[in-house]
Amino acid sequence: MVKVTSELIDWIIDHGHAVAGQHTDIADPFWAKKTTELLLSGELQPDEYERLAARLSGVKSMATSTQDKAEKVFGGNGGVRVKAASEKFSEKRFVGRHVKTGGEIVNPFTGAATEQPSQRDFAKSGVLFKHLANRAGLGVSLQTYERELLDEMATADPWAGTVGGEYGAGFTGVKALLDDATSGGIEITPTWFDDAVVTFPLLSGELFPFVDVRDVPRGRRVEGGSIGNPTVSWGQGDNTEVSLFDTASLVAEINTTIFGAAVAIEIGRDFLSDAAVDVGSQLTKLVGERLAADLDKQIANGNGTSSPQGIFVASGLTTTTPDNGAGGVPTLNDYMTLMFSIGKQYRNPANRCAFLSNDVTYRRSRAIKIDTASPSTDQRPALAPLTEISSYSSLGWRHAVQNDLTNQVCAFGALSKYRLYRRQGMEIRFEQGGATLARKNLVLLVARARFGGRVMDANAFAKWTTGQA
Repeated sequence: MVKVTSELIDWIIDHGHAVAGQHTDIADPFWAKKTTELLLSGELQPDEYERLAARLSGVKSMATSTQDKAEKVFGGNGGVRVKAASEKFSEKRFVGRHVKTGGEIVNPFTGAATEQPSQRDFAKSGVLFKHLANRAGLGVSLQTYERELLDEMATADPWAGTVGGEYGAGFTGVKALLDDATSGGIEITPTWFDDAVVTFPLLSGELFPFVDVRDVPRGRRVEGGSIGNPTVSWGQGDNTEVSLFDTASLVAEINTTIFGAAVAIEIGRDFLSDAAVDVGSQLTKLVGERLAADLDKQIANGNGTSSPQGIFVASGLTTTTPDNGAGGVPTLNDYMTLMFSIGKQYRNPANRCAFLSNDVTYRRSRAIKIDTASPSTDQRPALAPLTEISSYSSLGWRHAVQNDLTNQVCAFGALSKYRLYRRQGMEIRFEQGGATLARKNLVLLVARARFGGRVMDANAFAKWTTGQA
């Protein structure tokens, strides 16, 4: 709404746009109408109007409001701004919580709380899957907005993967690679896709969210080393030599091989024609959830030859003997001994310590009674109150479960001292050959990731391997 002041009226009269004395009332609609005409014609500039209407500061004039609206529509630079295809989808993310503990999990790549993928991430994932299905000759077509979304991804988003035999990460402008007739871009993926897939193991895994995860920039092998602690000599006085520290074996090699891990999922051809958001969310979750189970399995018991080295396979760990001998029923002291077999410097919350066994061994630990006599007079569990049996904690520490382990084994250790290396740039491809897939109208989605891992400090873990069968 145009505001009229006495200064504004004087300006209109002085510039010959009205006759003095013809309209004497400041509230006369004539002045507001005349001001509007002058603003629209350009004879009265907005900044001049603002000065003349300064007495009513804080209230936007019609001219300013019109100008603001125009800038919003035309982008303030004389051109119309067209919404990007990705703006059709929400980019809001919600903090995810562990499915068992209910607590927030820190993302090892960002150091912040793990966030669920946004609707926009799922939409982009769906477009990527549909594009690759189309490149594989599955007859899946992309709608106009999906093509725009793919172009936006190929132009602006960072990607990672193998290009021309060389691994790279964080590069943009991959449209030519996606359209390549040979590879079809199957060996490169957006970096947010890897993170979205890994989100699900973080939210549901027993071990993966708590180990030390590092990104690997290149190669199939990580070469590292460890440095031991030097000794300190006390009681030194004048003319007394300091004992020399023997540096033999001070620095040791810690090398890790990176292994490929493929996830295969059968999906219907018709399913691929669904909305991009649905396809992206379903397939991303399936790949992530399958990785969740297998990453935990490898961290616990990987053989180190064809998969990452697991905790129970690592050499140098302290091994304890159960009180009741090989195959004997576990005791409270077995768990106490296991926990105190690693140094106090490791037993702090920052190192994310936990017991590790299968569910049967955990259940048996809750059968250890306060009164061990038979028959016992006090059958309360020794390791936790009855109300905390389902809490999966032992002696105040989290008790992780991995059901591929045998009943005879149990471990305790600082999970932060296990390092898992991740190579970004998952390979995605579709397979449709074979009579079985053809008869069922199915295709095979194969997603190949690469991981390597090993215990970095054997002193941070202890185990028994001869428990009750």
